[in-house]
Amino acid sequence: MSQKIGLRMVEASGSHHEMGFKLGERCKDLAESMMEDMGIRVKAAGTTWDRAVYNARKHLPFAEEFDSEYVEWVRGYAEGSGLKFEDLFVYFCQEAGGGLCTDIAVNNEVTSDGSVLSAHTEDWRPIDEKHLVLVSGKPKGEPAFLAMTLGGLQIDCGLNSAGISLTGNSLFPSDVRIGVPKEFVARKILASKAIGDAIRAAVPEKRGSSYNNNLCDSSGEIYSLEGSATDFCALYAHEGYLVHTNHYLSDKMAKYEAAFQRAKEKSPGADADSIIRRNRALRLLKRELGKVTVASLANILSDHVNYPNSICRHTDESVQPLEQYKTIFSIIIDVTHLKVLVCRGNPCVGKYNEYTL
Repeated sequence: MSQKIGLRMVEASGSHHEMGFKLGERCKDLAESMMEDMGIRVKAAGTTWDRAVYNARKHLPFAEEFDSEYVEWVRGYAEGSGLKFEDLFVYFCQEAGGGLCTDIAVNNEVTSDGSVLSAHTEDWRPIDEKHLVLVSGKPKGEPAFLAMTLGGLQIDCGLNSAGISLTGNSLFPSDVRIGVPKEFVARKILASKAIGDAIRAAVPEKRGSSYNNNLCDSSGEIYSLEGSATDFCALYAHEGYLVHTNHYLSDKMAKYEAAFQRAKEKSPGADADSIIRRNRALRLLKRELGKVTVASLANILSDHVNYPNSICRHTDESVQPLEQYKTIFSIIIDVTHLKVLVCRGNPCVGKYNEYTL
């Protein structure tokens, strides 16, 4: 069955402030909805909005030092949308409870045509499916990019014209602190012109926390940057492929693993889900080694073993609404040919549409 759902796409160019203004102007309705939802979550966490703004303000000097261009993007977005910068910045500083994603990256050693491909399911809050925006950006003096975003504000994953791609998974390290918001690294990664620049951007020294950032370049270099606030480990795709979900794989980072303990409090079995999804994706991928294609990756992303907490995740109605997650989009990035294929919603019932950089 094919479910055709439109994806909003916005083009923006110029300075980062100019880009932010246009995105805020075009996505004002989404921004208002995102802030309303964030208000609900802040209240559910037992705090006030004023306190959330106060806490976010502590992160701002670190964000400005690390990436003043993205801060200007957010300031421009605030002007374009008519919302307050201080309120929007809260969106970057709430330590979320658990996006549960699956990532696969392969290079020319294992694909059928020698392409470098990166695949990702974005398992996030169901409400955010309506907030998805594909941004086609042409920042002044930087590589052009295609990026999946929430409301044109927060960058999730993407590809740039220098042949650098980014996807990622949530991790739950025990050393979270005040610092560069982990959502801030994506823009700088997509501004990178070489894989080394992207790696450095992924693990800023004064970061407050970290995702696991999966990076590829068009030559076939593939790294998974498992990070915490104070440490990281670079996993390399020695055999031409890499699979990552939501737990640390490296022995070095295991001591920071707070994911299982925290996840069990909110969603019993969430630790097992991450292990199952990784092993399942790895098993299915190994069947295809040497002949991996976009189609075979799409099939893996649609897998339902351990439903509803499968690679293609569906809403678990037994979980209270604020802790529910589903696959709100999946993406397959063709780093070699500078294009992305995006399916909004669950890939088992969706359709991939192609966008070229």
